[in-house]
Amino acid sequence: MGKGFKVLVCGMCSVGKTAILEQVLYGNRTIGKKDCSRTMEDVYVAVAETDRGLKEQLRLYDTQGLQGDEDFPKHYYSMADGFVLVYAVNSLESFEKVNWLKKEIDKFREKKEFFFYLLSDPSAS
Repeated sequence: MGKGFKVLVCGMCSVGKTAILEQVLYGNRTIGKKDCSRTMEDVYVAVAETDRGLKEQLRLYDTQGLQGDEDFPKHYYSMADGFVLVYAVNSLESFEKVNWLKKEIDKFREKKEFFFYLLSDPSAS
């Protein structure tokens, strides 16, 4: 197994970050459930096989959702190997927040090589 990768899952509150992780990792579908609680921070560990047959460990950090003008903790920028930015398709504000996060990542990253994905949860409200 390789060295492993730390991936931060970021976005505003209630955009579906946890729901996406739960569905991808465990097959749990939470669409339509309104009894979700606010995430403080959770860590999911998964093993993924690469196209070269290597197994890599992923530590997926489900971060606390941002609200309003709240800043993302600066120490997160340097610790991560990658980022998954999540927004809700019905919220321009959540899209603008991930746009701001991407600019902050570019500004504060010491290493310039990293990966990021932009995801939208169509079921988020």
